Amino acid sequence: MIELEYSDVFNKTIEKLQFSKNLIKHPYNEKSLFAILVDGKSMEPLINDRAIVVADLSNKTLKNDGIYLVYYNNKMWIKRYNIEKDTFFSINPAFSHLIYKKEEIHIVAKVLLTFTNL
Repeated sequence: MIELEYSDVFNKTIEKLQFSKNLIKHPYNEKSLFAILVDGKSMEPLINDRAIVVADLSNKTLKNDGIYLVYYNNKMWIKRYNIEKDTFFSINPAFSHLIYKKEEIHIVAKVLLTFTNL
């Protein structure tokens, strides 16, 4: 089992997320894992608003269609990577204007899992 803490910025609490290691299908460094609460709809329907994502700080190797946590314009964003265009983009058509070139961003981590409350 893996247990991570994250800050619930909406309720101003620290929460715990516990899940099986078997859920992660990609190589990862357990000491580099962290959880973060999503605020936004730009990656819906894959990653919902207020979902919890688990990311690996040690994994910044870009793969086509990989999902990454990136730093751009003093904010953190979750975006999909397109290797042909060398850009990060939103998958929700309502946010299709959110496209960032690789040289404009700092890659923070590779997103490995998402959890959504129903």
